[in-house]
Amino acid sequence: MDIVNFNFKSFVHQLSNLTGVNLNQYRENYLKRRIDLRMQMIGITSYAEYLSLLKVDAAERTSLLNTITINVTEFMRDKTPFQYFMKHILPEIAKRKLETGSNLLRFWSAGCSYGEEPYSIAICVKETLGDKWMLSIYGTDIDEECLRFASEGIYSVNQLRNLNKKLIDRYFVNLGDGMYQVRNTIKSCVKFKKHDLTTEKPVSKYFDAVFCRNVMIYFTDAQKRKVLNDFYESLLKGGYLIIGKSETMPHGFETLFAPVNLKERVYVKI
Repeated sequence: MDIVNFNFKSFVHQLSNLTGVNLNQYRENYLKRRIDLRMQMIGITSYAEYLSLLKVDAAERTSLLNTITINVTEFMRDKTPFQYFMKHILPEIAKRKLETGSNLLRFWSAGCSYGEEPYSIAICVKETLGDKWMLSIYGTDIDEECLRFASEGIYSVNQLRNLNKKLIDRYFVNLGDGMYQVRNTIKSCVKFKKHDLTTEKPVSKYFDAVFCRNVMIYFTDAQKRKVLNDFYESLLKGGYLIIGKSETMPHGFETLFAPVNLKERVYVKI
């Protein structure tokens, strides 16, 4: 690639400003491989030329971000947050609902990638509270291809490796050849929607809990603050926010969210 007249680091810096995604979180060699691959696919050999295209072509910006983004996905990824969710959070939410006479549970999986997380949330609810509750789960992501995959709900056995046989038999249909599909009892609880956390308003309100794990590590500080304020607005009072274990709450949000379990990065709306 021609980088004599246009430094790669300068390209990445301008690309971060253009897309609103903090690309410095990725290793430079990885970024270069992924960006060069995309340029080869569309027949461009100059970073300057590619940047000019990205400035006017929103679809290409999305395609590039999809190429760069690492989607590490599996059911019940990092078991302990889900164990805490089942043992502590769900019983507390259910107790409050019973006190108010409501049987509706609402959750948001923000940055849901291929859908394993929102389906995992549904399984946790079914296993902990049974079928007597009305369950509404939003799964949102910026990647339309991921959302199409998630809506189909078909996964390889490797993606189910954190689930025991009882859960797999109960909540999945064996399609053969190591492939499984989420049963309709779970699929019907989840609604997938394209949504950009950094630019759009919250997808809805009155959530009992929001999951946004390992998503904000790619955001600038200003974007994190915007997103966390949106989560605050979208949660019921006393609602829970679960973020990734490598993520921290920025300074100044102590008046909005109180820590419940710092090890599992669980917070509650004040």
